[in-house]
Amino acid sequence: MIYLLLRLLFIIALGTFCVKLFYQLISNFQPSGNKIVEDLKSLKKEVAEWPKNLVPWSKEEMELLSFEQMHQEIKKGLSKSAKGIFTSVYHEPLLIYNYKQYLSRGINALLYARTSKHEFAYRINKKEVIISIDNEYAGVLKENGQFYGGEKNNLIAEIDRDDTLDLHPVKIGTKEVGRVVNPNKAAVPNPRAFKLVGPLEEKEEEVFLSLAILEMVTESFNK
Repeated sequence: MIYLLLRLLFIIALGTFCVKLFYQLISNFQPSGNKIVEDLKSLKKEVAEWPKNLVPWSKEEMELLSFEQMHQEIKKGLSKSAKGIFTSVYHEPLLIYNYKQYLSRGINALLYARTSKHEFAYRINKKEVIISIDNEYAGVLKENGQFYGGEKNNLIAEIDRDDTLDLHPVKIGTKEVGRVVNPNKAAVPNPRAFKLVGPLEEKEEEVFLSLAILEMVTESFNK
């Protein structure tokens, strides 16, 4: 009798697990708009305490940002998730990120990142990445590296995302403003993340960072 009861409980538990697993598979394969919103809230909540320790962002700190990370955590299962804090070359915490990948044949993910000054959110698909800055739509990064934004959705920036490059040049308008270092091609163990051509205006810095952070996070998975 006890054996039959235990067997019944096992079958019920197994059935419940299978239902939950099936629901997880379905909801992570083609996430709805509402799920994306809820998942973004969850990504923020998971790292809600981390911003308190960030060094105040400045142009000087930006030039010191490196690929070194603290509290890095990568999980692989039905879908990849990762989070961490990029530090300066002096090991100061500067940039938080939290990444969630959905089940898909191609790239399908959500990324949240922030400095002490700005928040960035990315809805990543195979052919484009929708980017928001400080909870406002900023634009769409196309597969070819062209970034369209503004009220008229004009071409405002461009990044060469070729993984074989040592540096990923970034143009705003027709002007090259900086380059994002490819950590997998760097000559030193812990390179600075950026090589800026010159000083950036406030809006230029926001656009540059929105493109650069995406490269930093995705390339850090393969270091």
